Amino acid sequence: MNKLLLVVAFAALTGCLGVAQQEEMHGSNNTPADPTPEPPLPAPTVDMAGTDDAGNCGAMEFALARVAPNVMLVADRSGSMSQSIAANSATTKWVDLKAAVSSLVTNYDAVMRLGAAIFNSDGDCKADNVDVPLGSTAGAAVMSKLNGQGPAGNTPTALALDTVIAKGLLNDKARANYVVLATDGVPNCGDVDVKKRIDALYAATPSVKTFVIGIGDVNNTNPTLLNQWADAGHTARAGATHYYQTNSPQDLKAAFDAIVGGIVSCDFKMMQNAPDASLIRVTENGQLVSPSPTSGYTYDATTNTVTLHGAACDMLKTNAATKVGVSYGCPGPPPIP
Repeated sequence: MNKLLLVVAFAALTGCLGVAQQEEMHGSNNTPADPTPEPPLPAPTVDMAGTDDAGNCGAMEFALARVAPNVMLVADRSGSMSQSIAANSATTKWVDLKAAVSSLVTNYDAVMRLGAAIFNSDGDCKADNVDVPLGSTAGAAVMSKLNGQGPAGNTPTALALDTVIAKGLLNDKARANYVVLATDGVPNCGDVDVKKRIDALYAATPSVKTFVIGIGDVNNTNPTLLNQWADAGHTARAGATHYYQTNSPQDLKAAFDAIVGGIVSCDFKMMQNAPDASLIRVTENGQLVSPSPTSGYTYDATTNTVTLHGAACDMLKTNAATKVGVSYGCPGPPPIP
């Protein structure tokens, strides 16, 4: 009896009560089998905030895609483009335009989706071509089309915009859409209501803004008319001249740089959802960017997009090597490599 009590006590201490009792009752001398091992504990689950069951924090890095804007160049190649941009210029306006677009491509081809509609398309009054559809790194194709044509014919500006609208290339709701209209003269070929087309572009969904560049001495254009176009395109500049008046090859290059440099995207599409916007952390070159619609970042939950503003956006536009990171998780920014 004492022996049985001793075995029971030992079994209780070792968690093997059933096995010890069975051996004693049957008088078995066999060594008992090892008890079945306990199943491993489940791995800690990690929520979307990067916090596991134990409260450990490890934010996750989002994959980002920079959202390049659509930029449709609507370029005048009428006969007057064979003239000089100014009295002291040795080159033609057409040559100057090609040089300015070439500079634009060199600086911004990787961060925009460029296209081109060159008017007229037949040496007279037709404007029924989109010479280069909008696309990434399309600068070489645009330059090829510009180099393959020269000044001739009339200025069917309104008809050129009709073609751009009809092709539907600026109906991309996932990115910003723009027209850059560069011309050296007033429209002709019957229908000259350019403002009507620019109004239609802006009223479309998505809305399309139109920038206007006047090429050459103001006597070749109608400043009042081009001001109206810039106003309709919602791109009016401060001062008496709302459009970009260019009276030298340098002016023309500067106009393209100012326009496209100002619209190069500071939008970043996040490849994963962020259920709680307060847990987003944005960095630029490893430095934390604060939430601010004027000098930091904003987050659009409907498109899952982070947009930089103010100085943060300026840094991105002026330095192509700028690194932007977006993470989601615990308070405080995680280290960005």
